[in-house]
Amino acid sequence: MTFKSNLINIVLVETSHPGNIGSVARAMKTMGLSKLSLVNPKDFPSGDANALSGNARDVLDSAIIYPSLQEAIKQSTFVYATSARNRSINWPTVNPQTAADQIIDQASGNKEVSIIFGREDRGLTNEELQLANYHLEIPANPDYPVLNIAMSVQIVTYELFKQRNTSEDREWRDYPEINSEDLQRLIDHFVKTSIELDLIDPKNPSQIISRIKRMFSRLMPDSMEGNYLRGFLTAINKRLK
Repeated sequence: MTFKSNLINIVLVETSHPGNIGSVARAMKTMGLSKLSLVNPKDFPSGDANALSGNARDVLDSAIIYPSLQEAIKQSTFVYATSARNRSINWPTVNPQTAADQIIDQASGNKEVSIIFGREDRGLTNEELQLANYHLEIPANPDYPVLNIAMSVQIVTYELFKQRNTSEDREWRDYPEINSEDLQRLIDHFVKTSIELDLIDPKNPSQIISRIKRMFSRLMPDSMEGNYLRGFLTAINKRLK
């Protein structure tokens, strides 16, 4: 399955300050998202929005204005609504990392997902929250759990970006890892050379040999690194003769 960023719909409800819309557009673009839906914004299009969007004017230019939240999310299969307050009726609630895991899977399955962010002063109403499959809660200081819209969007979209790139981050090796047999040979060669250099007393090695084994096992050198280290140790051995 291929992830499609255009299936993630960032929805802002009745945003009062146009600068916040621009900041959200910038936060979205830095994390590779572009689909922005605006529900009854107080002032948009706006020079303030343009100014704070940085180089994300294309996100603003393609933003769609809707007369109601229902219209903005009607094409979405899954809907997440951000909320920082406890509600009288419990709803399935996830944190940004869990939400990102789910959303990436959903969008990769060719399903549109909407993530709703509420008004600056009072968030989303109970009725609006009940349009969502999940409530998305960003952990914050309980004495002051106040994030502006752009901050909230940046946190959520960062988690999405991080999750999308997790597998890519792991593919950094240009040579395969050394196998267990060669690793043990490298460790034995290192220990033998250390003894020849009088760095280890073979009659009283204490725990240093175990620590050396642990160190190399933790480092997991690749085949090129293993070969270099064996060559390095061999050169030392020759100098000692």
